[in-house]
Amino acid sequence: MPIQQSTYIMYDFETGSRNPYTTQPIQIAAVAIDPRNLEIIPNTEFESLIKPVFEIEECKKLNIDPLEDQALKVNGKTEEMLKKAPMLKVVWNSFVKYIMDFNPSGKKWNTPCLVGFNNIGFDNVILNRIAKEFGPWESDREHCPIFNPIFKIDLMQM
Repeated sequence: MPIQQSTYIMYDFETGSRNPYTTQPIQIAAVAIDPRNLEIIPNTEFESLIKPVFEIEECKKLNIDPLEDQALKVNGKTEEMLKKAPMLKVVWNSFVKYIMDFNPSGKKWNTPCLVGFNNIGFDNVILNRIAKEFGPWESDREHCPIFNPIFKIDLMQM
Protein backbone atom coordinates (compact mmCIF):
# COMPACT_ATOMS: atom_id res chain seq x y z
CA MET A 1 0.00 0.00 0.00
CA PRO A 2 1.52 3.38 -0.97
CA ILE A 3 2.20 5.94 1.72
CA GLN A 4 -0.33 8.79 1.72
CA GLN A 5 1.50 12.10 1.50
CA SER A 6 -0.34 15.28 2.33
CA THR A 7 -0.17 18.26 0.03
CA TYR A 8 2.11 21.04 1.24
CA ILE A 9 0.40 24.41 1.59
CA MET A 10 2.67 27.41 1.83
CA TYR A 11 0.76 30.34 3.28
CA ASP A 12 1.51 33.80 4.60
CA PHE A 13 -0.35 36.65 6.27
CA GLU A 14 0.47 40.30 5.71
CA THR A 15 -0.44 42.31 8.77
CA GLY A 16 -1.12 45.81 9.97
CA SER A 17 1.31 45.66 12.92
CA ARG A 18 4.02 43.43 14.41
CA ASN A 19 2.47 41.61 17.37
CA PRO A 20 0.87 38.33 16.22
CA TYR A 21 -1.40 38.29 19.28
CA THR A 22 -3.00 41.65 18.48
CA THR A 23 -2.26 42.46 14.84
CA GLN A 24 -4.93 42.67 12.17
CA PRO A 25 -4.36 40.49 9.11
CA ILE A 26 -4.70 42.57 5.94
CA GLN A 27 -3.89 39.91 3.35
CA ILE A 28 -3.49 36.16 3.07
CA ALA A 29 -1.93 34.19 0.25
CA ALA A 30 -1.27 30.49 -0.24
CA VAL A 31 -0.16 27.99 -2.85
CA ALA A 32 -0.22 24.18 -2.93
CA ILE A 33 2.97 22.19 -3.48
CA ASP A 34 3.21 18.57 -4.58
CA PRO A 35 5.11 16.76 -1.79
CA ARG A 36 6.64 14.24 -4.16
CA ASN A 37 8.39 16.62 -6.57
CA LEU A 38 8.22 19.90 -4.59
CA GLU A 39 6.63 21.73 -7.51
CA ILE A 40 3.74 24.15 -7.29
CA ILE A 41 0.51 22.46 -8.28
CA PRO A 42 -0.85 24.48 -11.21
CA ASN A 43 -3.83 26.77 -10.57
CA THR A 44 -3.76 26.38 -6.79
CA GLU A 45 -3.07 29.96 -5.77
CA PHE A 46 -5.18 31.62 -3.10
CA GLU A 47 -4.94 35.33 -2.35
CA SER A 48 -7.18 37.96 -0.80
CA LEU A 49 -6.90 41.32 0.86
CA ILE A 50 -8.75 41.59 4.18
CA LYS A 51 -10.66 44.66 5.35
CA PRO A 52 -9.32 45.69 8.77
CA VAL A 53 -10.94 47.74 11.51
CA PHE A 54 -9.89 51.36 10.85
CA GLU A 55 -11.39 53.16 13.86
CA ILE A 56 -8.92 53.43 16.75
CA GLU A 57 -11.64 53.30 19.42
CA GLU A 58 -13.09 50.13 17.89
CA CYS A 59 -9.59 48.59 17.86
CA LYS A 60 -9.26 49.34 21.57
CA LYS A 61 -12.61 47.68 22.30
CA LEU A 62 -11.60 44.59 20.33
CA ASN A 63 -8.09 44.53 21.85
CA ILE A 64 -6.43 44.67 18.43
CA ASP A 65 -3.75 46.96 17.09
CA PRO A 66 -4.72 49.84 14.85
CA LEU A 67 -3.03 49.85 11.47
CA GLU A 68 0.54 51.13 11.53
CA ASP A 69 1.71 53.33 8.66
CA GLN A 70 5.07 51.54 8.59
CA ALA A 71 3.40 48.12 8.25
CA LEU A 72 1.27 49.34 5.34
CA LYS A 73 4.39 50.75 3.70
CA VAL A 74 6.32 47.48 4.14
CA ASN A 75 3.36 45.48 2.76
CA GLY A 76 2.71 47.91 -0.10
CA LYS A 77 -0.92 48.40 0.93
CA THR A 78 -3.01 51.54 1.26
CA GLU A 79 -6.11 52.26 3.31
CA GLU A 80 -7.98 52.85 0.04
CA MET A 81 -7.12 49.31 -1.14
CA LEU A 82 -8.11 47.77 2.17
CA LYS A 83 -11.42 49.64 2.43
CA LYS A 84 -12.56 47.76 -0.69
CA ALA A 85 -11.47 44.35 0.62
CA PRO A 86 -13.83 41.67 1.95
CA MET A 87 -14.32 41.28 5.69
CA LEU A 88 -12.14 38.83 7.65
CA LYS A 89 -14.90 36.24 8.17
CA VAL A 90 -15.60 36.04 4.42
CA VAL A 91 -11.91 35.64 3.54
CA TRP A 92 -11.40 33.14 6.36
CA ASN A 93 -14.29 30.94 5.21
CA SER A 94 -12.89 30.95 1.66
CA PHE A 95 -9.41 30.09 2.94
CA VAL A 96 -10.69 27.18 5.07
CA LYS A 97 -12.59 25.81 2.06
CA TYR A 98 -9.44 26.18 -0.07
CA ILE A 99 -7.41 24.18 2.49
CA MET A 100 -10.11 21.53 2.94
CA ASP A 101 -10.22 20.94 -0.83
CA PHE A 102 -6.76 19.36 -0.43
CA ASN A 103 -8.13 16.79 2.03
CA PRO A 104 -10.90 14.93 0.20
CA SER A 105 -10.90 12.12 2.80
CA GLY A 106 -11.73 14.58 5.59
CA LYS A 107 -9.40 12.71 7.96
CA LYS A 108 -7.13 14.81 10.16
CA TRP A 109 -4.04 12.78 9.23
CA ASN A 110 -4.58 13.67 5.56
CA THR A 111 -4.85 17.41 6.14
CA PRO A 112 -2.27 19.48 4.28
CA CYS A 113 1.18 20.04 5.73
CA LEU A 114 1.79 23.66 6.66
CA VAL A 115 4.86 25.24 5.05
CA GLY A 116 6.12 28.77 5.50
CA PHE A 117 8.66 31.15 6.93
CA ASN A 118 8.11 32.03 10.60
CA ASN A 119 4.66 30.46 10.46
CA ILE A 120 5.01 28.69 13.79
CA GLY A 121 5.96 31.84 15.71
CA PHE A 122 3.86 34.38 13.80
CA ASP A 123 1.34 33.30 11.15
CA ASN A 124 0.00 30.33 13.13
CA VAL A 125 -0.68 32.57 16.11
CA ILE A 126 -2.89 34.70 13.85
CA LEU A 127 -4.44 31.64 12.20
CA ASN A 128 -5.38 30.19 15.59
CA ARG A 129 -6.85 33.50 16.79
CA ILE A 130 -9.08 33.64 13.72
CA ALA A 131 -10.06 29.97 13.93
CA LYS A 132 -10.96 30.33 17.59
CA GLU A 133 -13.40 33.08 16.61
CA PHE A 134 -14.82 31.70 13.34
CA GLY A 135 -13.96 27.97 13.39
CA PRO A 136 -12.99 25.31 12.87
CA TRP A 137 -11.45 24.97 16.32
CA GLU A 138 -10.40 22.01 18.47
CA SER A 139 -10.80 23.06 22.09
CA ASP A 140 -9.06 20.01 23.53
CA ARG A 141 -5.86 20.71 21.56
CA GLU A 142 -6.31 24.51 21.41
CA HIS A 143 -5.65 24.75 17.69
CA CYS A 144 -7.15 25.08 14.24
CA PRO A 145 -7.41 21.62 12.66
CA ILE A 146 -7.11 22.55 8.98
CA PHE A 147 -3.41 21.63 8.82
CA ASN A 148 -1.71 18.36 9.70
CA PRO A 149 -1.43 18.02 13.49
CA ILE A 150 2.13 16.70 13.34
CA PHE A 151 3.95 17.79 10.20
CA LYS A 152 4.90 21.46 9.85
CA ILE A 153 7.77 22.96 7.90
CA ASP A 154 8.93 26.38 9.08
CA LEU A 155 11.85 27.47 6.94
CA MET A 156 12.89 30.05 9.54
CA GLN A 157 13.80 27.16 11.87
CA MET A 158 16.03 25.64 9.20
